Amino acid sequence: MLKIEGLHTKSIPPTECYLELVFRLKESTRWAKAHHEVADGQIQLVAPRSLELIKQMPAPDFRPKLNQISSHILQIAGSETTWRFNVLHGTLVSWQNNSTELIHTPPVLDFYRAVTDNDAPSRFGQDWIGNRLNQTQCHIKNVTWSETPEQVTIEVTSRIAPPVLEWSVDTTFVYTFTANQLSIKVKGTPRGNFLPKTFARIGLTLSLNNIGTASWFGRGPGESYRDKKLSQRFGNYSLAIDKLFVDYEFPQETSNRTDVRWVAFSPPPAETHNKPALKAHFGDLKEASFTAMHYRTADLDKATHPYELHKLKRRETVVRLDWAHHGLGTGSCGPATLPEYELRSEPFEYEVLLE
Repeated sequence: MLKIEGLHTKSIPPTECYLELVFRLKESTRWAKAHHEVADGQIQLVAPRSLELIKQMPAPDFRPKLNQISSHILQIAGSETTWRFNVLHGTLVSWQNNSTELIHTPPVLDFYRAVTDNDAPSRFGQDWIGNRLNQTQCHIKNVTWSETPEQVTIEVTSRIAPPVLEWSVDTTFVYTFTANQLSIKVKGTPRGNFLPKTFARIGLTLSLNNIGTASWFGRGPGESYRDKKLSQRFGNYSLAIDKLFVDYEFPQETSNRTDVRWVAFSPPPAETHNKPALKAHFGDLKEASFTAMHYRTADLDKATHPYELHKLKRRETVVRLDWAHHGLGTGSCGPATLPEYELRSEPFEYEVLLE
């Protein structure tokens, strides 16, 4: 039995935390020096907070203000943030903090990631490419909006589909703006002929201006996926965007961090003033993840060598905020993704809280 001295309930913080056990060599051996780590483990002491609980935390005494500044642009003014929403295209087109524009390209719902060496020979990669999962576009059906003293709500119904083929994902987005937060709820129903049996991911893709670092609570500091994560511990981490990137010899899907509760994106250190430009909360959702890099998914698919990829490097930071993703498997030299790690194309409902 392992006895731990000095651990009292009063010393345990109210937020999610873990007891971490690390085992190291006491003395040097032929194969490793003293203090070499041989095993570790983490025991969750406090569960993560739900999004509903996070949204109930104290907010400034400020009411968001809604103005229609043109025939198709709504402006919502919060306590420190101004948003603009294009009701014609059904997208959030501007996020300004102190007159600084954060959004480079609007957030869109996406189901694809770059194909890996494991995906390509498997039925999953062939299904995604063959049924044009990488070519989906959003077609807006209807946009409505309303306001109360506490919030502004915009509801968008749309159809996300590839060209030519007959499958689609019918979606409903609910954007809720408060004094300093934006909640995005998404509900989707896949349907139609030639629907891929699995999706590569379900999440939002957007790009941000002038981002230097990402900080998060979740698994880290290295890359992780739902079936490639147990070597990464839960904790608080912070890395420069370029340090997040895993530059494989053959460009492919890369750099994901999973089991993330929240992630914050900040300007370069000289400009940050210790305040994030954007923070995303996933609450207690299991296996939520993010990536942040200077390449788009199409860039990773297009390049066949690192030098070709490096020529495509962009100034903006391409960010993925994923609620779910398909496992990697070992299809290049072993079995494809195991059934328990597949992301099947079934109805879904998710939410992310941005501030």
